[in-house]
Amino acid sequence: MADGSRFPRLAPPFAITGAAAGWLSAGLLSNPLFGVTYEGVKPLAALGTMLIAAVTGVLLKKLCLGWRYSYEIDTPNPEYRPTSDRLGYHVFVVLLAGAAAGAMVAALDDAHGGTLGGAASGAFSAILFLPVCLLVLSSARRAQRARLGSIVADSDRRAVWGILAAALSAATLLAALDWPAARLEEAETPIPALVILLATTAVTLVVLSANLRALKRAQAALAPGLETGEDGPAPLVDPSVPRVDLGLGDDLASRLARSAAAYRGRDRAVELVQGNPEQALGALRRAVRRGYTSLALMGVILGAHGLAHSSVVTMVYVEVRCGTGWPAFLCEKYEAKVIPSR
Repeated sequence: MADGSRFPRLAPPFAITGAAAGWLSAGLLSNPLFGVTYEGVKPLAALGTMLIAAVTGVLLKKLCLGWRYSYEIDTPNPEYRPTSDRLGYHVFVVLLAGAAAGAMVAALDDAHGGTLGGAASGAFSAILFLPVCLLVLSSARRAQRARLGSIVADSDRRAVWGILAAALSAATLLAALDWPAARLEEAETPIPALVILLATTAVTLVVLSANLRALKRAQAALAPGLETGEDGPAPLVDPSVPRVDLGLGDDLASRLARSAAAYRGRDRAVELVQGNPEQALGALRRAVRRGYTSLALMGVILGAHGLAHSSVVTMVYVEVRCGTGWPAFLCEKYEAKVIPSR
């Protein structure tokens, strides 16, 4: 069995993913170009999907860890991947959860398509958010590699939220079609999508700041002056000496206070550093680069929302709507409304 103590809880990030998925998916399906549902179902879709997604997170964590029986006494191995931790199982569970959420919302709202139509819509929405779920799972699985309480372990746990934030920011593009629809008074302005984008940007900034501090802390601990046990006789180690655990590797180095005695004195350790410097610094630098990349991605996504609100995209939207059965007088009305504002 994998080490469950090192595996992050998946219920909170999956609940947040579910709430965002429910709201954004309902918004996409209620857009006049699709007309599968209506905007009033968004709050119910967000709440129902959030609850089912939280349960899904608990189940997926169990699949990733495997089952441990009472007669097993071996120490859990963080590198062990049980047979239940397979991509096909994860995809099936996520799609089933999406279908269940869609069916539940359709049943509670007495939707026109019935529970079967709601299940189909929910499964379709789950496909759209499947990459988000798989990215969070991959990040959570990687968080098992470092020792609990170490610098890298803390960074890996933050990575779950950082990757979730980046993925959800990209998912707000599902609301892009609502911008031209809102200009034509066919839909509500997708302000919640901007709120999600701003919230994910704030989370990314917090995670990036913490990772920068962690990198500086590791670099300070690894400053020149460290000595390994191969450099000479073992120094005296006081149990109260501060220890910095990098998290990866079993190397042990110490910073020494030299003895004043010329012959019989022994050096005394004033700081211990555990872990492999190259592996730890590499992991922390990758985390920092991932944060900067996420911020750049969010800037691009914000620009895409601005483009979707432009007159050019609105004109394209009108042309598409005219080809899907709009009455001719409405086409003339909205084309006349959009063209002067360009």
